[in-house]
Amino acid sequence: MKKQSNKNRRFLNFIYVLLILLLLSWILFWGNNSFYKKWKLKRKINRMEQQYNALKAQNDSLANYNYRLKTDPEAAEEVAREEHGLIKSDETVFIFKEATNDSLKQEQQSGKKSSKFPVTKTIIKK
Repeated sequence: MKKQSNKNRRFLNFIYVLLILLLLSWILFWGNNSFYKKWKLKRKINRMEQQYNALKAQNDSLANYNYRLKTDPEAAEEVAREEHGLIKSDETVFIFKEATNDSLKQEQQSGKKSSKFPVTKTIIKK
């Protein structure tokens, strides 16, 4: 009788430990409010906050740029010249192509020297 009750106790203890382990694993990993899911959500929130901050900074920068273009005529003229290629009526634009590696090698072989900083665009007033 003692052997059978001892076996029953071991079996019950095994069942209790198994249930406790299942409950703990459920709390830690599988439940809707598990620590693992909360940890993943916190990481996602942190990434989204970083993206938000980057986009907010970009938006503020663009708002300042927009305000500057609306209020400063020199800034508007600069953008019109550089981005849209507009010129005044008394100006002439010369556009130079940048040297490629092949043309630089030819110049070196022929002994001609090229400038270190090639000019890409020059505006000359008449």
